[in-house]
Amino acid sequence: MKLQTLQGLIHIEELGSIRAAAQQLHLSQPALTAAIQQLEEELRAPLLVRTKQGATLSEFGRAFMPRARLIVGEARRAREEIDQLRGRWQGNVRFATSPAVALSVLPMALQPFHARYPDVHVEFRDGLYPGVTPGLRDGTLDFALTPVARNEVEADLAADPLFVTEIVIACQRDHPLRHATRFAQLAECQWVFSSAPRGPGAMIQEAFATSGLPPPRRGLTCESFLALPGIVAHSEFMATIPRKVLELSAYRDQLHEVPIQDALPRPLVHVLRRHDLPLTPAAQYLIGWIRHHALQPAPKHQALA
Repeated sequence: MKLQTLQGLIHIEELGSIRAAAQQLHLSQPALTAAIQQLEEELRAPLLVRTKQGATLSEFGRAFMPRARLIVGEARRAREEIDQLRGRWQGNVRFATSPAVALSVLPMALQPFHARYPDVHVEFRDGLYPGVTPGLRDGTLDFALTPVARNEVEADLAADPLFVTEIVIACQRDHPLRHATRFAQLAECQWVFSSAPRGPGAMIQEAFATSGLPPPRRGLTCESFLALPGIVAHSEFMATIPRKVLELSAYRDQLHEVPIQDALPRPLVHVLRRHDLPLTPAAQYLIGWIRHHALQPAPKHQALA
């Protein structure tokens, strides 16, 4: 079972073509085809379904793919760790991050990291728990920076606390209920929810339930924190949103922070990683800078108009 063949199988899944996958590996199409056939013989199962349009994974191929990604990812990390221990700081750090982290501590952590290790490629994407768990398990993500309750973390994952995220309720600046102080006053409002199980939408449901109120009325579901402020600014919807996302939004002047006195959940952001998978020195160094800035006193916020 060769790493190059496994990487070829991953490329076939991504590109839908043996020829395109072979080009990615600088191989001829017959050479990659022969390597895949040898792997199929080793596993005693067909991994691909070949059609006129290209190639797709068979049922066996789909079942095998998470392990293929894990093997390739572990091999990559092993090479990078040895190189970094030798003083050759190259390779990759791949992670997912919540919007609150991406807009607060992450920019401050990336600058000193890149200044010291300019040859290490950093790649990150948006992600919340539990949506990040497949990438952590198959090795395509080194870690994730996400709100999660410790009692919800599966046994194969480790969670190290970072900082508390402040959640606020936002509406358009002329909303008739913009001065509400209790959840009960917002019981008839329409809400924009995040679809993530532990996202802000779930938090307002939890807050309403704790206050003995019926579930809030779902008007829209929005998975984009980039789009959310604009939707709220141009509608009658209410939304819960990380304060940092709200303050840095281009729509800040069109939004109003509702001065709710009832308690809103304060999710704790963690560094989430595979319990049995050591981080590379580069990943550990970046997390060190993230943790450093997360522990700094937060600047005082001015309430939105």
